[in-house]
Amino acid sequence: MRTAYAPHRQIASSRGFATSAVSSVRATGGVATFGFTSRTKGVNLAVSTAAIATSAVATAVATTNTTETKEAIPMDALPFDKVTLYQYDVCPFCNKVKAMLDFHGVPYDVVEVNPLTKGEMKFSKDYKKVPILVVDDEQINNSSEIMRWLEEKVPSAMQLKKKNGTNKSTSKQSEKELLWMKWVDDRFVHVVTPNIYRTLGEAFDSFDYITVRGNFNFFERQAARLSGAVSMYLISQNVLKKRHGIEDERKELFSDLNKWTTEAVGGNAFCGGSNPNLADLAVFGVLRAVKTFQTFEDAMAECPETKTWYKRMEIEVGGASRSDGIEN
Repeated sequence: MRTAYAPHRQIASSRGFATSAVSSVRATGGVATFGFTSRTKGVNLAVSTAAIATSAVATAVATTNTTETKEAIPMDALPFDKVTLYQYDVCPFCNKVKAMLDFHGVPYDVVEVNPLTKGEMKFSKDYKKVPILVVDDEQINNSSEIMRWLEEKVPSAMQLKKKNGTNKSTSKQSEKELLWMKWVDDRFVHVVTPNIYRTLGEAFDSFDYITVRGNFNFFERQAARLSGAVSMYLISQNVLKKRHGIEDERKELFSDLNKWTTEAVGGNAFCGGSNPNLADLAVFGVLRAVKTFQTFEDAMAECPETKTWYKRMEIEVGGASRSDGIEN
């Protein structure tokens, strides 16, 4: 049986072109980044948004292909000239922003931030978390604020907001979208995190990306990987699980994914109905961040409805529109 939605595929942008979203207008949302400090056995563990970084080195899960593409539009059709994302490559919050940019075909440069020194973010005096988006000369902080800002600037996002009925804050569509976006921020991310760091081995795997991404020297890479993996393993086991009442992290993850597809998506193609909404992109961003990890494989095997929805989202979001040609 064919699913009642129309798939659309992003085509790669190059130089002055972005992929058009006129034929299927889109919208996205965002979730705030976070940082925390924990004391475990006398050791201070300062952790930034890299806390939930996951492996980007393993072979990526294959995506569903479609021959349908959208016509490229000139970059000057967008209300800005240059977009730069400061990120940790596999941070789920950063992946939410990347999902939105990819979804709308907005070309963007990527700057990988060293999670220990954060030297790439010296220009940001007071805000030291990722993601940060610099659009022309304007700095936008916090993934939620970034996505909301883009939603008001990117023509296709503005059109989709109207089409989905989320342009009015009092509409049922807006209320549903807000409810599930809050669920992602307050619940889902914190259930995914201890799944990634169940063992020291998995924790080290999650920081493998730092050994191949970013303009860092060998010692900086190894220091970031070691400190990040050990810190996050201890915090995940001794802080996060207790804080969020998690006993069996896999069981909680499967339960939450089933809740998402049953209550949020329901009988529709997406939470947004026939088109993805902010919550769809939020959940997709979190899952895409861990797509090369055992957590993702287990989740897709245990939750077939989630797998079906995720494949739809892969088609909708399409290929990366980042300027370096690297897939997200």
